[in-house]
Amino acid sequence: MIVEDEALLCLLADGLLAAEGFDTIFAADETEAMVHATAAADRIAVAVVDMSLGGDVAGPRVIRALRQHAPNLPVVVITGFDGDAPQADLRGLGWPTVRLHKPGGYDELIPAVLDVMEQARTGTWPQEWRRDTDYV
Repeated sequence: MIVEDEALLCLLADGLLAAEGFDTIFAADETEAMVHATAAADRIAVAVVDMSLGGDVAGPRVIRALRQHAPNLPVVVITGFDGDAPQADLRGLGWPTVRLHKPGGYDELIPAVLDVMEQARTGTWPQEWRRDTDYV
């Protein structure tokens, strides 16, 4: 599932995912995403979600809604916000989640999708997210 309000970026993501064999469904806004979250939750293998939809930081609400139906749904967040900006904060949105910076992050979309799906499949968190005390 691709949740993106910019048509060209949505088409870019669709092309990249289709080349890897993914069938995609689209949502251009939060309302449409919520409909898909309810109606197609069992068919969504991964979600690519823009943090800002129509000028509103709706991405976190969309991710929460998707994960109500599929708690371990792999999510790739695309954001134009700087990683330190409060609007880019992913805490509390669950796991597995990967963040890419927009628009250049689309070059990394397929590796990120495959990575987040592998994290969900294996239950393995990325090592760079772990604290030193997690290894003791």
